[in-house]
Amino acid sequence: MELGQKRYSSVAVALHWAIALLILTQIAGGLYMHNLPNSAAIKFDLYQLHKSFGLSIFGLTIIRLGWRLAHKPPALPGAMPGWQKLIARLTHWAFYALMLITPLAGLAIVSVSPLNVTTFWFGLFEVPHLPFFNGVADRAAAAEAFMEVHEYLAFSILFLLVLHVGAALKHGFINRDGVLRSMAPRLAAWVGMLVIATMLGLAVLFYIQSDPLQGEISHSDGHSHDHNEDVAPAAAPANVEPDETETAAPAGEPQAALEPDTLFAETLPSVALSSAWTVDYAASTLRFLGEEGGASFEGQFSNFTAEIIFDPDNLSVSTISVEVRTASAGSGNSFRDGTMKDGEWFDVKTHESAQFTSKTIRKTGANAYEADGTLIIKDFSHDITLAFTLDIDGDRAHATGGVDLIRTDYGLGMSASWLESEKIALAVRVAFEIYAVRAD
Repeated sequence: MELGQKRYSSVAVALHWAIALLILTQIAGGLYMHNLPNSAAIKFDLYQLHKSFGLSIFGLTIIRLGWRLAHKPPALPGAMPGWQKLIARLTHWAFYALMLITPLAGLAIVSVSPLNVTTFWFGLFEVPHLPFFNGVADRAAAAEAFMEVHEYLAFSILFLLVLHVGAALKHGFINRDGVLRSMAPRLAAWVGMLVIATMLGLAVLFYIQSDPLQGEISHSDGHSHDHNEDVAPAAAPANVEPDETETAAPAGEPQAALEPDTLFAETLPSVALSSAWTVDYAASTLRFLGEEGGASFEGQFSNFTAEIIFDPDNLSVSTISVEVRTASAGSGNSFRDGTMKDGEWFDVKTHESAQFTSKTIRKTGANAYEADGTLIIKDFSHDITLAFTLDIDGDRAHATGGVDLIRTDYGLGMSASWLESEKIALAVRVAFEIYAVRAD
């Protein structure tokens, strides 16, 4: 066999080894992350990377297939039996089919899943869901079926890979017919693999350093601020005056406090203007407390605005209006925080915010109050009573309080997975600590 004329091209060799390495990484990573509990902070990121690498295999396979059709590969050894040649060709084409179908099956899982998790290719751009599943009634069952198919396809690739490696070693060390060396990398192929690895490495680095769901979130003052939506800032200590609290949020940029005249200058009667308060957002916190798998967790909404009119001597003019950007929910767990943005939970693409409004506030004790109002999350609206304590010292105010909610009352996590197998508690505590100054 004249090896100088019987080699695969450098492009084919580079693509072959790059795809092979990605496949091995995918199988190992898939087995690892599949056994991780959902509470593992790294699980969400691993799934995002798994999808990104799977789509990379799909794209590289299309390129490899196009190159294969345009460039004739070296002929198999003449001494090779016909049945072996047939098996070799069938194995190669089966590889191509599996490397295309398996990523599509993975994308089908995401597309039909009731969790509606968005897919981003290394955080660079959104990959649309497959458009064939809009009419599926039992989406959870369909997702489970596609998951089984995806696993079978992955193990099929692993089975063919073992056969392929065994045959290659046989050709290289027993038959010594040059087949193994025909796919051995040379300088140009090494350069090609280095380019592919560098591009994917940069994509992974970009993903690690960015939040694919991060965006410009506008406050009611008309200005925009970037927020990392996956990490909740630390809570301000209780019973600490605003000037003793850190003014910068640990994650992302601090939330800008609204100017007093932007809150009420044109919307409230003059009798209430002296009772308007401006929230110090850098010191204030809006937290939520829940339970998953028997373990408690805590998170925060890092982006909310509040319009407050409060006069303890004239509660009839007192009002509270709060808007919470639900995409800013963060608990420090990437998987949980990413899931909360999806359609099964806050559905942030369709419903950007939750709202609470109250025009009925009454005193219940020394510095203790209750606010009757309406809470709207997604398309669900319920009357609630917010209990809080309030300390006013001149032009400064400090309020703490909260309310207990049942998440299913607001359509949060309604599928059997969240109600049963994931063991997410129905009860959620929403608590706040607000520092404010009297508006001029």
